[in-house]
Amino acid sequence: METLQNLSEEDTKKRYIEPALSKVGWDFESIKMEYGVKAKDYEFSEGKIDIKTGKRDKSTIKKADYVLFHNGIILAVLEAKAYKYEDSEGIEQAKDYAKALKAPFAFSSSGKGFVKYTLTKDFKGVEKENLPLNAFPSPGELYEAYKKWQNLTNDNLLQTHCDLSQTTPRYYQNNAINATLIAAQKGQNRILLVLATGTGKTLITYQIAHRLFNQTLPNGKKIEKILYLADRNELINTDTTRTFKSFAKGIYKIENRNFKSGYSLYFGIYQQFISGSEENGDKVEHYKALSKDFFDLIFIDECHRGSARADSTWREILEYFSSALQIGMTATPKYNKEQRESQEIGELEEREDDNIDYFGEPVYQYSLQQGIEDGYLAPFSVVELLSNVVQEGYTPELGKLDEEGKEIPQETFNSPDFNRTIYLKPQIRFVAKEVSKFLHHTLKNPYAKTIIFCEDQRHALLMKDALQDENKQEVAKDSNYITRITSDDDKGKALLDNFKSVSKRYPVIATTSQLLSTGVDTQMVQVIVIDKIVRDKSLFKQMIGRGTRLNEVLESKGKTHFYVLDFKGIARDFLNDPDFDGEVEFIGTDEVREREKKPENTSQENENSKDNKTQTKEPPIKHTIDGEEIEIYTQSKSVAILRNVNGVLTPITQSLESFSGEKLQNTKAFESYLDTLRTGDKATREELLNKLEEKGIFIQELGQMDKFKNCDEFDILLSLAKGSPALSRTQRAKKANRFLAELEPKARELLELLLEKYAQGGINELDSSVFVNEPFASRYNLTTIAQIFKEYGGVNAMLQNLKNALYEEVS
Repeated sequence: METLQNLSEEDTKKRYIEPALSKVGWDFESIKMEYGVKAKDYEFSEGKIDIKTGKRDKSTIKKADYVLFHNGIILAVLEAKAYKYEDSEGIEQAKDYAKALKAPFAFSSSGKGFVKYTLTKDFKGVEKENLPLNAFPSPGELYEAYKKWQNLTNDNLLQTHCDLSQTTPRYYQNNAINATLIAAQKGQNRILLVLATGTGKTLITYQIAHRLFNQTLPNGKKIEKILYLADRNELINTDTTRTFKSFAKGIYKIENRNFKSGYSLYFGIYQQFISGSEENGDKVEHYKALSKDFFDLIFIDECHRGSARADSTWREILEYFSSALQIGMTATPKYNKEQRESQEIGELEEREDDNIDYFGEPVYQYSLQQGIEDGYLAPFSVVELLSNVVQEGYTPELGKLDEEGKEIPQETFNSPDFNRTIYLKPQIRFVAKEVSKFLHHTLKNPYAKTIIFCEDQRHALLMKDALQDENKQEVAKDSNYITRITSDDDKGKALLDNFKSVSKRYPVIATTSQLLSTGVDTQMVQVIVIDKIVRDKSLFKQMIGRGTRLNEVLESKGKTHFYVLDFKGIARDFLNDPDFDGEVEFIGTDEVREREKKPENTSQENENSKDNKTQTKEPPIKHTIDGEEIEIYTQSKSVAILRNVNGVLTPITQSLESFSGEKLQNTKAFESYLDTLRTGDKATREELLNKLEEKGIFIQELGQMDKFKNCDEFDILLSLAKGSPALSRTQRAKKANRFLAELEPKARELLELLLEKYAQGGINELDSSVFVNEPFASRYNLTTIAQIFKEYGGVNAMLQNLKNALYEEVS
């Protein structure tokens, strides 16, 4: 028995778990060959990038011991532990991985048997079952259970396979593909997928098309003609069409409204189907030249745009071809929870701008936060650079004329008017100067690819001119250092591929209005500049998404994260969805400079730095237009992170530690908080920590900081309130030494083991339930433990006395 207790996890796998799996037909080498994945020791994330260091945190890589595939679908996750542990030891980890992988079953084992969880459809609840070692389900049995869990009576669409000749889809891409096939198999005719920008929606689209082509849907329709519908030609480029490898000989791009037959895969923009408008009396519905059942499957790229609007002419196309299976792809569903709740109870009637209303709830969603946590997307910080005129407005003097000699109304022009009603050149020059300083002196990287979003094409031209004036040395090296890429600028558009290129240095800075906002794969972009008013959250997030791309090649070239420079103060209004975006960091240029600190390499760079220091000490620069002085300067550089405090997304302009400490010092309930952490059970303590977080006291988040990483919540709270250093759990455990010295040897030995567990895991270990686990289970049984503690009033009384000794501050 002692030998078995010493078996390692790997030995337990080889001696007990893997033979039990092999016996019923699980072959991991076969899975690897057929589906292109390593199902044993299955890694399904890259590890989150620490934005402060630019390095991946390897401890965040998700790695399951076994992932059970059948027909390319993940059915279950199995976590293994060493023989000395209980079979249930790894079940929570298995459940979490199963939830991420959208697998309905989770198993754990330490070689004696299996614990099985069957997850509920929302992946929140579970049904538990204990299985003997010889009763693990076979691939066929588990797949039948999967079909039953999915309520599938037919699975012909699931029998198809992905094209693995180019790449193996990532786990979330597989989730999206399989969720789509399952929805189609159940007869759903409109399907919505929501995946953050940069997560490979085009590849997902291709794999779905590849698997559905020539398949028959439940309604009897055979998928023979597929349409990929976009709203701009830039979204249908060589990279897009090249992805659809298995359709190479059957691809046709619709041009000149010529709808040729005889092809399998059509690429087209909305304008090929409808031209003109009802307002102008020149609307032509070209799509009516085709029969309503011409297309069998339609993909709508970036469906957050016109296709979702009930009053949109573009939606006509989707409704005309309503017999086709329609799959919408977007990074930003137009979805307002409060509005929809009001509509559901009858307070509001219409949902004109809601693609969830058209397509239904997403069958799968992969958020920006998930992408960053998994290390597939680049993290980012926001820097606000708000000038005085952006915050206070600009009022021209009476009788002021513009450059064309027209009198300017004597009224105050505010930020939304800039570059719409009035082009205020000093403000444009201010933006150009701040962007240039950020690249040269803050990042110390004048070649960091940068997109500047402007109000319109003229604004983009004026910004380009101002940037050229600020970067004369770089422009002298290459005239394409700065370019304007807009729909009417043929020279700029010709440079788009170079700007997108990972290997080509120029152009470095691109000014644009709309052209680069969606669907353009600008992988190397490290700075996003917002100098336009955006009123649509979907568009704003698409703009931010130009910087989220991340892969090994980009990392090797130095891109691990990016920055958003906000000259309009609008980022706070849109990056306010913690569930999708995560917690967004607002910082200042000084913090960026410290983070990006690089050694001074050349005397020229030192000279530039000296110049910059001189410039920042000078008075604000004054610009003169037709005799009137307009003073533009940075009025506020906000440094903040956003957190929910009392139900309101609140900017925190100091460290979380200081903010939480202030909140705590202003409360009269401090002593009761400490008492609850000392005496409460696990559920009560968690309830308190959640309550504190709602009040802006972020104990759990602070616990991740290096200075608090080995501290109990009790000591973090005490440190915040008193301003004193927090004791580590090891230091806190020593406070029980006097109490232990008064005990009989057996009781003292038992509590010393318990305190070792406490030092590792915290106060949750000070509970009678831990005695069924190691290191207690192999040394004591529960009867023996009860006997040892009997003279001290029993187990619970002994544990409470131990807590009193540990937390003497409130005992």
